[in-house]
Amino acid sequence: MKKIIAIGALAAFTLCGYTGVAQKEKSGAGDVGKIALNVVVPQSYEGLTPAQLSKLQSKITRVATANGMSGSGMGTFVLYPKVELYDEVVVEGMKNITVVEGEVTLFVKQLDNNVIFSTYSRTLKGSGFSKSKAVTDLIKKIPTRDPKVAAFLKEAKEKIIAYYEAKCDDIIAKADNQVKMQQYKSALGTLMQVPEEVSCYSRISDKAVEVYQAYSEQHCKEQMQAAKASAANNDYRSCLYALSQIDPSSSCSKDAESLMKQMAAKVDAEEKKEWDFMMKRYNDSVSLEKQRINAVKEVASAYYKSQPKTVNYTTVIK
Repeated sequence: MKKIIAIGALAAFTLCGYTGVAQKEKSGAGDVGKIALNVVVPQSYEGLTPAQLSKLQSKITRVATANGMSGSGMGTFVLYPKVELYDEVVVEGMKNITVVEGEVTLFVKQLDNNVIFSTYSRTLKGSGFSKSKAVTDLIKKIPTRDPKVAAFLKEAKEKIIAYYEAKCDDIIAKADNQVKMQQYKSALGTLMQVPEEVSCYSRISDKAVEVYQAYSEQHCKEQMQAAKASAANNDYRSCLYALSQIDPSSSCSKDAESLMKQMAAKVDAEEKKEWDFMMKRYNDSVSLEKQRINAVKEVASAYYKSQPKTVNYTTVIK
């Protein structure tokens, strides 16, 4: 019997990179600055069960992980599969075995300009005591460390870097326009999609710190209110965290330092170590710069997490 089941008929994909197993840090900030593809899989399909779709998601995520490109990508690059099952044979015996054959194709695509950066295809067979088990077996056989898979993702990575090399000036200009409209979080998200391997990354990083300082000026009063509320409830750790988010160059810095000194006399020995460490960082320009970069990544990651997680499939394939 010959039958084609193409995942291309689906209505939508879910962006799985945001919550996939490949994330190294809960915040997702660890993926900022890295080429980390958003893995997308179908939400539903008549020919595949929810369990099979889940296995497909896990398998494609492992493909990305094995090749160093997993996580919650900051840009609009996606890795998605297409599965065509074109042959089904029942082998009769004491217990019939169903064998399915099909082609699995992986795509890396940039959604904004609808360009496919790289593709990989392989014909596979799966078998089992039912068609469903045979399809599940075929999904399991999608290779994660095949040299051709590695070459496919290497090609994609090189093209992604080249894409950002050509777009650096445009990205900075877009961020500048967002800053003019006081859209600081979106500006940081725009800037931090650029991977560290791109030659202009130092310019991007400098611009991001500049934007973050403007954002901090707007944000510092909220942090001071949070710190004072925590201090009033004797929640010194939360107070410390809120104060640590205030940039020393902001207009709130004197109030923040004053509150730090007040709280330092009220904490226990273990908390005192944290306060002392915090004060040292607060007055250490090198440490402060690292703190700013980390804060930039946190804000950019949070911004991307807040964006819609679903893309229309027609946008992916056209």
